[in-house]
Amino acid sequence: MRNLSIGRGWNRLAAGAVLALALVAGGRAAYAGDFMDTRLTWTFGDDDLMANAGEVIPDSPIVGIGDRPGYEMFMDNLNSRTSGRENLTHLVLYKKMPGFLKGLTTEAALVLRMDMGALTEGNNPGVTDVLQDDGSYLRAAYTWDRDNPDDKYFALTLFPFSTERFRLGYLYDISWGGGNIFTNNRSGLAPGLKFDVHAKMKHVVADAFVGFKTARIKQVVQEGSQEVEQISVKETNYGVLGGVGVDLFDWVRLDAGFGYFQQGKFERTALMIGQPVFSFGLSSRLTVRQGLPIQTSIDYKLYRNHPDALDASSSRETYKKDKFSWSVSAEYNHVWQQLESIEQYAKTKLQPAWAGAVQVQFKYDYMRIQLVGLIRNLEYILMNVPSLTPFVAIPEAGTSTTPEYFAAATIDYRFDSAHVTPFITGGVQVPATFITDNPRTVQVIRDQTRRDRLPEGYGAKPIGQLRVGAEWELSKIFSVVGTFQYARDENQTRLEYDSSGQRVVGRQFQNPDKFGFNVMVMARF
Repeated sequence: MRNLSIGRGWNRLAAGAVLALALVAGGRAAYAGDFMDTRLTWTFGDDDLMANAGEVIPDSPIVGIGDRPGYEMFMDNLNSRTSGRENLTHLVLYKKMPGFLKGLTTEAALVLRMDMGALTEGNNPGVTDVLQDDGSYLRAAYTWDRDNPDDKYFALTLFPFSTERFRLGYLYDISWGGGNIFTNNRSGLAPGLKFDVHAKMKHVVADAFVGFKTARIKQVVQEGSQEVEQISVKETNYGVLGGVGVDLFDWVRLDAGFGYFQQGKFERTALMIGQPVFSFGLSSRLTVRQGLPIQTSIDYKLYRNHPDALDASSSRETYKKDKFSWSVSAEYNHVWQQLESIEQYAKTKLQPAWAGAVQVQFKYDYMRIQLVGLIRNLEYILMNVPSLTPFVAIPEAGTSTTPEYFAAATIDYRFDSAHVTPFITGGVQVPATFITDNPRTVQVIRDQTRRDRLPEGYGAKPIGQLRVGAEWELSKIFSVVGTFQYARDENQTRLEYDSSGQRVVGRQFQNPDKFGFNVMVMARF
């Protein structure tokens, strides 16, 4: 009964927070307190028609209502941290006012993210699973060109809670430097600040930024023994990041960034206690385009409420008849982490982690084609953990690794008068692996937590996925999406037991083929 009462307490707290924000927003002045970026999704389907509950991993019950992990494909939502099937909202209280100094503008926003999916799961979620800060900020900007204030300015943005929207990299799926880089020993969020300059001239647009963030990380300052208790403290760790960007003649864009992040202290080996763990690296991107804007994830943007702000309803794709436009971009991130060396006792080494991506977009009339290629090594996938064994570099002797890489393509065509857009998307992925010798074993590393150990004698095989579907827009905020999907993954395994259910027989392959479908009714406003 105690757990039930706690769950109800969190639900009442979440409901109270929503009601309070609604009341404040109801009595607002102009441009203050909007409910922005709300996403409601009703999903019906089955990610694997060939399996029932308990037969495969991830679990796939029979046809039903609700989101499932199995709907997600490796090429989905590369430029967003969300899947697109969530039920959540951002409750934003925003205010913008001219400063008392000429040329100064001040603004601030309280951004609260509420996850209705976590609230209704029925497993007594914590309050932080339901309600989170998602980029609240205070910002002061000064322009030295009062006729064109948006063309020339410098600004200071302060993040009192979270800096997840302030990070390095450009394609969100391979970005780095968010709050999670401070490792799982972090206590609380990672607040920070950012100073940026923007200058638009005749044929050149230049940007530069620099900032830092902090996090309190639990770290050992004295090793424990039978006579002495281990002593840990929550110490402030820093991250510094910056970058520049230049837009030439509105068709070439160059971006570069750098970052350095403290990640606590070593604590596994007595002689290493007190030595720092840190990461530093570079990011770069080249974009060449004609007629298409620079791609930026909405998860980088600050929430605002004025005519040039981007909200969910205005971010839909736009088309122009008989117009041809295109964009090609390539980016590369390289990070070094100081970790413990397993080859040399009480010594450290710099472990390199890298990732790159190429994106190509073509648009003609009402047709759009998108191609993407991505590669990242195993160390980059595990960078925030960090490494395969936390804080220990992957050994070179007796082991080897292979990177993840994939290629994917999407083509769609919009029938404008009917507001219908059929599409087809597919791709091939070769997953990252960790291989040990004597005996030879292969682990398929899918992300920071998901791993598949293959039976002895087998190696990783390419994964293929295909999805076909159509979107029918019923209004600017309301649409229906239906899809069929097929995936073939010969790397999925699970532990098998004998008839007694007590002794492990070994790793066995699951059925590699998955056929699924889903219907989604979505509202975005």
